[in-house]
Amino acid sequence: MKIAHISDIHLNTLFNDSNLLRVKRLIKYISSLSVNHLIITGDLADNADESDLLILKKMLSKFGFLSNLNLTFIPGNHDIFGGPQKPVDIFSFPERCKEVDYRAKLNLFSDIFKETFYDTLSVDNESQFPFIKELDGVIILGINSIAEYSKYKNPFASNGEVKLNHFNKIDELLKKFADKDVFKIVAIHHHFNKMKNTKRSIAGLWQNIEKQTMKLKKKKRLISLFQKHNIGLVLHGHIHYNEFYERKGIAFLNAGASTVGYTVKSLRVNILELEQGRVHCKLHKLTESGEVKIEELFRKEYRTVLKLSPI
Repeated sequence: MKIAHISDIHLNTLFNDSNLLRVKRLIKYISSLSVNHLIITGDLADNADESDLLILKKMLSKFGFLSNLNLTFIPGNHDIFGGPQKPVDIFSFPERCKEVDYRAKLNLFSDIFKETFYDTLSVDNESQFPFIKELDGVIILGINSIAEYSKYKNPFASNGEVKLNHFNKIDELLKKFADKDVFKIVAIHHHFNKMKNTKRSIAGLWQNIEKQTMKLKKKKRLISLFQKHNIGLVLHGHIHYNEFYERKGIAFLNAGASTVGYTVKSLRVNILELEQGRVHCKLHKLTESGEVKIEELFRKEYRTVLKLSPI
């Protein structure tokens, strides 16, 4: 199986920094690679605008990505709360986040991309998340990590949290696959590593604020759950650079710099190939001049751990 992973494309057609053509070029390139599945781990839109999500849906459909079998979406904080579009917006943004109907926005996101949720396994009657897709020898666990607004705990609505009731539902879902020989992939928006320092000229005031408010709460609890269920790979975005890293024996892959990054202008996509107990990942970079550069990110062997009941 060949899987493409991108994140944080921040489609924005209403303001001067529109990146519609860049997103279209990236999706077209991914389509040319004949991948089996595309995973986008949040921040599809920059300003939580419904029209941008509908434009992206139409674009993906044009290039053959709009079914549960070949496409998986996870919401990002920008898909629910949006983001400041001008420097002056930073000061009014918390008040704007306070007025957002979190549940309505999450339901809108799920409804727009409803085709991708067909035939998924879920245990929550009120939400599409968490869910599991079972493909050819692979399962994809989709987790919503977007925390609700809080004046003191999440004033800029960019922190993440998986509440205990959802944590328990994730555990319940994964138990259904304890005795199945499958490679387990988690798709989540928020990161599990420390943010790198960026140059002040690049980061700016807003990114420095976000750096202090983009944390995933209770991440250690999630990592322990991933260990318990033998998760093979965690895909995420949220911070805008591309990186492979490991924590507690779990492999993590960030694709947050797919169309925007702290230090790069190239379009980027992670290409994962799973075959015969091995996972091989290459980073494809599309430069502004049209050149494609490919570099290896990691190569690992994996084996599934079957938890069989005693005879």
